[in-house]
Amino acid sequence: MGVFSTGGVGIDLGSAYVTLCLENEGVVLREPSYVLTLREDTDQILAAGRDARQMLGRTPKDVALISPIAWGAVGNVELTTALIQRLSDKALGKRRALEKNRLVVSMSQGCTRVEQTALEDAVRTAGAKRSALVRSSVAAALGAGVPIEEPRGSLLISIGGATTDITILSMNGVAAARTLRTGSSELDDAIVRYIRREKGLVIGLRTAEDLKIDLGSAVRSPALMRQKVTLRGRDAASGKPSTVEITAADVHNAIQPSIEALAENIRDAFENIPPELAEDILPQGFYLSGGGALLEGLANRLSEMLGLHVTMDENPQDDAALGCCMIASNERLTQRLAQSGCLVEM
Repeated sequence: MGVFSTGGVGIDLGSAYVTLCLENEGVVLREPSYVLTLREDTDQILAAGRDARQMLGRTPKDVALISPIAWGAVGNVELTTALIQRLSDKALGKRRALEKNRLVVSMSQGCTRVEQTALEDAVRTAGAKRSALVRSSVAAALGAGVPIEEPRGSLLISIGGATTDITILSMNGVAAARTLRTGSSELDDAIVRYIRREKGLVIGLRTAEDLKIDLGSAVRSPALMRQKVTLRGRDAASGKPSTVEITAADVHNAIQPSIEALAENIRDAFENIPPELAEDILPQGFYLSGGGALLEGLANRLSEMLGLHVTMDENPQDDAALGCCMIASNERLTQRLAQSGCLVEM
């Protein structure tokens, strides 16, 4: 019998979102990486995923809203296990849904041995019939259609919630990689700070993320910059409820320093690529993946900065989950990735 023997399930376990993909069905669930528990007894789980995130900024004193995955690593094994189990049950529509399935979960490219052990414990305890971990950049590359099996380098830039992975893949393995501790969540923080400083309004991270999605852009477009919304929050000086008008130009100005820093870090990493691999990359350009890639104009901004053609799927936030599911559904692929050291069987 092979490593896996029944239906495949792929899970991209991100710092911001958990995305779940089923064999023959595709992505069926994408929910925030949050767990709601009692503050004095974290074993008592009240909600997970979207239901838990609804309480962001609204939790009473005896309740805690916890994100068990930080910087792409497991911070709390028990709560990570609970998050996997609850969202899997929801996606498959039954209790203990993973018992008869084969499961592949993404593992951060920059994951340390200690962090990997914690993730192994969480995934093993989730109760799948067979399970494995795969480097998130490899999973994203497969989901994005990157030809990783070819004997030439392919560049993938994957922008997640808390980290950005810059990876060159070749022959089903990682030829070179760099992980940056910055991602799309940094833009939310920047929006919160800017609106407090420039508009005198205190808003929460949920509101900031909505502003980023609705009005955010990496490039200054005259038509886009005229868009605006009315925002409610708390006046920073008086503490009273207040209303201000926010334009797309405000959001652009708020996130610009973070985008410039991200772009500069990516350029620095690219400049350190070995010459032979750079020669492989120049004709084909690079692949852009991850939820952070959805920011309006970011693909064009990075393409212009690096001087390379960019390829991006319509739904880059689903690439890693799709790749995990492809691995869980293909035993030959599983074996090749295990031989290259990108996959850990459990």
